[in-house]
Amino acid sequence: MDGSGLELKDNSSGARGNLNRHPLGSIARDQFDIRELVAMVRRRRSIILWTIAIVTALTTLACFELTPKFTADTSLLLDTRKTNVIDLQSVVSGLQPEAATIRSEVDVLRSPQLIAKVIDKLGLAGNPDFNTDLAGDTGFGGTIKRWRLAMADFLAAHGLGNPQNTAALTPEEEHQRMMNGLTDKLLDHLSVGNDQRSYTIKLSYTSNDPVLATRIVNAVAETYLTDQLDAKFDATKRANNWLSDRVADLRSQLNASEGAVQAYREQNKLTVADSRGTTVATQQLGELNSQLILASADRAQKEARLRQFQDAMKKGTVSSDSAEVMASPLIAQLRSQETEVVRKLADLSAHYGDRYPAVINARAELRDVRAQIGGEINKIVGNLSQDLQVARIREQTLQQNLGQMQKTTAETNQASVKLVELEREAQANRALYEDFLSRFKETSEQQDIQQPDGRIIARAGVPSDPSFPNKKLFISLALLGSAFLGLLLAVVIERLDNGFRSGEQIEQMTGASALGMVPAVSVRGAIGIKPEDFVLRKPSSAFAESVRSVRTAILYSHVDKPPRALLVTSAVPEEGKSLLSISLARSSAKAGQRVLLIDADLRRPKIGKLLKATKEGSLADLFAGKSTLEEVVNHDSESGLHYICGRAGSPNPQDLLGSHHMRDFIRSVSQHYDLVIIDSPPVLAASDSLVLSRIVDATVFVVRWEKTPREVVLNSLKQLQAVGGTLAGVVLSRVNVRKHARFGYGDHGYYYGTYKEYTS
Repeated sequence: MDGSGLELKDNSSGARGNLNRHPLGSIARDQFDIRELVAMVRRRRSIILWTIAIVTALTTLACFELTPKFTADTSLLLDTRKTNVIDLQSVVSGLQPEAATIRSEVDVLRSPQLIAKVIDKLGLAGNPDFNTDLAGDTGFGGTIKRWRLAMADFLAAHGLGNPQNTAALTPEEEHQRMMNGLTDKLLDHLSVGNDQRSYTIKLSYTSNDPVLATRIVNAVAETYLTDQLDAKFDATKRANNWLSDRVADLRSQLNASEGAVQAYREQNKLTVADSRGTTVATQQLGELNSQLILASADRAQKEARLRQFQDAMKKGTVSSDSAEVMASPLIAQLRSQETEVVRKLADLSAHYGDRYPAVINARAELRDVRAQIGGEINKIVGNLSQDLQVARIREQTLQQNLGQMQKTTAETNQASVKLVELEREAQANRALYEDFLSRFKETSEQQDIQQPDGRIIARAGVPSDPSFPNKKLFISLALLGSAFLGLLLAVVIERLDNGFRSGEQIEQMTGASALGMVPAVSVRGAIGIKPEDFVLRKPSSAFAESVRSVRTAILYSHVDKPPRALLVTSAVPEEGKSLLSISLARSSAKAGQRVLLIDADLRRPKIGKLLKATKEGSLADLFAGKSTLEEVVNHDSESGLHYICGRAGSPNPQDLLGSHHMRDFIRSVSQHYDLVIIDSPPVLAASDSLVLSRIVDATVFVVRWEKTPREVVLNSLKQLQAVGGTLAGVVLSRVNVRKHARFGYGDHGYYYGTYKEYTS
């Protein structure tokens, strides 16, 4: 049993073993078949076509009803390559090629101040196409505005409004409010962006008027460039005025400071040792100080090396990786010798005991080597101590010399301090003066050669085609989308279909063989003919042909031993079970077989009523001894069929049908008749069919085409399997052949619905 259906197992042996074989066709169904998709589209084409038609029509109508909008585009390039007539530094520096800089310029283009300049430049406040307030409160927007004002008046009248909103606005405030509204409106339709891969900023503006859109987007770009130039001109002018005054002040300060330095040097007779003005005493003091710093660092380093080595010796962690140990070739030789002795001792210990002379000698040799290594390490410690002592003496000597030199230079320094202060002041004044003088000349030269940091590389032209709605695109997308939606709806409806439509579905989901398909009797073609007589009145009809196909499939389900006792049942009522039983029995009898039809539905018997039985005897009368077999068997004169009627209201029908009398009776009549057909109640309505399935050769399970839920069929087949019944196969009944032919399953139903000339 798999997760998708029921696999019925045959509990019998011998001739019954082939009745429940799993069809090979179910394996191929596991793979994707393009024909299934085509068949699904064919049978659900009405849903797909209606979906395409409705969605496309609505989209087309909306495209023609929407107000067209036009978009004008222009492009600005932030020029990172500056054109310099002379190599000067600008007062306002150029833009840096960074993402943050480009984003900042985008914000400038969308700034309310810049947009307000555009509105003033184009006079948009007085343009009724842009300022809709000038056109009056008409249309939907005017209705919304009137409702908003009415609501504000109502709230103000009841003291719920904002007092600031109820007060009358001054002309300046009213103008500012209008400008704020127009600025927001322009920004809502203005798009400014950068693709982050170039220095190009793209601007676009969308409006109902293509000319107005072009004017606005070009004006935004031009105003942006003009605003850059204005900012640079203003900054340069202010810088020149300030620099001119500052240069004059710095010139006076420089002359005074340089005169003071020269007068102090002559007064104190201070000689310099180099071009920087350093005295000889100061230079010597600096050299001694540098030597003392190096000596102190050397002494500290040697102290640290000695202390570290001594600590390692105390802890016994002196390794051959130490720099002092690695520098000693003798220790390296002793380490190698120690390794060789340890290896030799390990070999001897592995073969001899601890008291073996060679082992004792090896241990003594190892102690000698390690003692020599320890002695060498002690020598290294002594050398480190001597180096440290020399470093300390040198440091003390330098400290004494430094002290003497400090006393010598003390008097000179007292005078030099003041000199250094005067020189520094004079030097600072000179540097500041030269810098300001150079900057003043640069700004004076560049005042007339300012240029913006960007340029227009693509000026907007008047658009001829609307940008919204794109009718071709929208209708094409609607066509494709509606087709996909239609397919999706078709797939959903197909998945929600819970009935069986073909024998292949039966075999795939249940593992049972499909014996055939019996079409529903057409009302138009069966006028004056009862369904139970159809197989006799219209032997060349599709219905009669399908019954013969089912009979042939049952008889040849096992060639060596075809079933003689056949049970016909279904899952629920109204599936055509009794009609199939009568039609199979009459068709077999008409073919020359001796057939006995037994109505075992003791709750709702139909056989006697449909065949107009003349004898009222039933199985209950026969088993109770009230009637003989001849008294309960009816004869159908038209087909030669023998049949036994059922009687409603029989007590304990399950016990009666499952008794030894029933088993012996079936075994007995099977010897006198070629075929015994038993019409039993539905499996889920009563358990009589489960009892009978154990005493017959095979069971035919009837499923109504498209109507019977799959779960109901699977549950019924599970019950038949549980009691050990032998299933000959499943028959799909009451098939709508015209509708089934559209499904493209390629089975008997397709044959009956397509090639009508072979049937009548």
